[in-house]
Amino acid sequence: EIMYHPVDPNAEYIELLNIGSEPINLSLVSFTDGINFTFGDVTLDPGAYALVVKDLAAFEARYGDQSPVVGQYAGSLNNAGERIELQDAAGQTFLAFRYRDGWYDLTDGEGYSLTVVDPATADSATLDKKGAWRPSAEVGGSPGYDD
Repeated sequence: EIMYHPVDPNAEYIELLNIGSEPINLSLVSFTDGINFTFGDVTLDPGAYALVVKDLAAFEARYGDQSPVVGQYAGSLNNAGERIELQDAAGQTFLAFRYRDGWYDLTDGEGYSLTVVDPATADSATLDKKGAWRPSAEVGGSPGYDD
């Protein structure tokens, strides 16, 4: 899930979900394009979510402090859309895609997030396409849970 153009620009976030059946250690996994963030010693259990946010205080003011936030990123998500890239600890890209603000009017400053339609089939090739995404069911998105 990507909240790239919220009503409060400091309430941006990106959410990851472990769709596998085994825990994933995210240690030293990095967002290297779009935003800058390197995960610490974070293990994401099967079915669990992890959030990285632009501004923790703004995020918690909007959503409370019960979401699985693992850190704050540097930079901002581009309201016009951009490429997002994740690299593993060895510096190899394992996920890269581009989102676009023109896909859905609701996600472009109206307070809705971009949500992956089917996380089980999402990969770099499919996430580049509008049909892989939909607006969140609620204003503010669904940080930390499936809407």
